[in-house]
Amino acid sequence: MIERFTNMRDLNGSLAEALNLIDPNIENHHQQTAYMAYVIAREAGFNEHELRLTRFAALTHDIGFITMDDPGSVEELEKNAVEIASVGARLIEGFPNSRETADIVRYCQISWSNFLTVPENCRERLYESARIASVIHLADAVSFLVRPDVFVLNQIKGLREMAKMARGTEFSEEAVDAFLRASENEHVWMDLRYNPHFLDYMVGEAAPVSLDRTVDFTGILSRIIDYRSSFTAMHSAGVAASADALARLSGMSADECKMMKIAGYLHDIGKLKVPRAILEKPGRLTEEEFNIIKEHPYYTRINTMNVEGFEKISEWAGYHHEKLNGKGYPFHLSAPDLDTGSRIMAVADIFSAITEERPYRESMKRGQALNVLAENVHDGSIDGDLVALLNDNYDEIDRLREEAAHREGARYYKAIKRGR
Repeated sequence: MIERFTNMRDLNGSLAEALNLIDPNIENHHQQTAYMAYVIAREAGFNEHELRLTRFAALTHDIGFITMDDPGSVEELEKNAVEIASVGARLIEGFPNSRETADIVRYCQISWSNFLTVPENCRERLYESARIASVIHLADAVSFLVRPDVFVLNQIKGLREMAKMARGTEFSEEAVDAFLRASENEHVWMDLRYNPHFLDYMVGEAAPVSLDRTVDFTGILSRIIDYRSSFTAMHSAGVAASADALARLSGMSADECKMMKIAGYLHDIGKLKVPRAILEKPGRLTEEEFNIIKEHPYYTRINTMNVEGFEKISEWAGYHHEKLNGKGYPFHLSAPDLDTGSRIMAVADIFSAITEERPYRESMKRGQALNVLAENVHDGSIDGDLVALLNDNYDEIDRLREEAAHREGARYYKAIKRGR
C-alpha cells in the first residue's frame, strides 16, 4: 500500500472547489466558514486532531443542501440550516473515520443552550463533537452576516456585539471568547472576506494520506456529486466498481486499480456545475442544454489536476467523454492521446449509465447493453478490446457494478428520508 499517495490539504482544497461549483450565489461560504472556524479553534487551544476535525466538518457542514432544489442564496441555506445539517450528517456517516465528522455536522446548527439540556451522561459523551460544532455554528453565522457591499473592517464591531449577546446561549462561552480574541486581528477579517483559501497555507505541513484513505475520501466526494439528483444517485459508485474490475482484468496493478476506482468516483465532479433541472430532464436535451453538459469533464479535469498524486487520475476522470475517433468532448483528443485508463473510464461510464435504473427508464439487459457498446466500437468511439473483455466477464462486472450501485442507492434514500 502507498503510505503517502497525496495530502489532506490538496484533498480539502479539491472538496472546497467542488462545492464552489454548485451555485455562484454561495461560492466561498463553506471556505469562509472553515477559515473562521479554524481561527477560533486555534485560538481556543484545540489540539491537532480537533483542528483537523474542525476544518473538515466546517467545509462539509452544509453539503446537505445538494439534495435541495438549487438554494439560490446563503439566506436560503440558513433558513433550512437544521434540516441541511441533518441530511449532511447522513451523507458523511458510514465511511471509515467519518463518524466524528458526521456527529459534528449534525450538531453544528443546534444552539449551545439546547446542548446543555441533554442529560448529563449523554452530554459528556457528546461534548467534544458539540464543542467543535459550536465553533462552526459561530463561524457559519459570521460568514453569513458579513456583507460583501460594506468594507469588512467596518463590520467588526457589530459582529463582535452579536457574538457577545449570544454567549452561552446560541454559542458556547469558549467559542465566543476565542472569537473575540481572534477578531482583534484585522488580517483575520480581510482573509475571511477576500482570501479564505489562505487556510490552505495556515495548516502547516500537509498531512500525508495513503492510497486506501484516498479511496475512502473520494467516496465521500462521489456522494456529493451523485446525491445532487436522484437520477444519478448510484452512478459514480457503479462507474468506480466497473472501472476497477476492468482495470484488474486488463492486468493493471493493485494500486493502479485503486486509482481507477478513485477516477470513477470523481469522473462527474464537474456535474456539480450543471443545474439540477438539466440533470433531471427525462427527455432530449436542447442544443443549449447539451452545451452546458459538455462543460462538466472540463471542470472535473480542473478540479483534480493540482492534487498531489492525481496526475493520471485527473486524466482518466477528465477524459471520460473523449473518443478514439476524436469526436468526443471537450478536449477532442483521439486514440494516440488516450491511454488504457482513459479508455477504461469511457467504457465503464457508458456501461454503467445504460445498465443502471433511472426514474424515467428501466436498465438495459445484457444483450441490449452489449449492442450499444458494440455500436460505439463500430463508430470508433471506444476500445473494442475492452468491450470484448467486458463481454467475456459480463456477469462478474455487472454484479460488482450492481452491488456498488445498490449500496449507494440505499445510503442515498436513507440520507434524504428526513430531508425532503
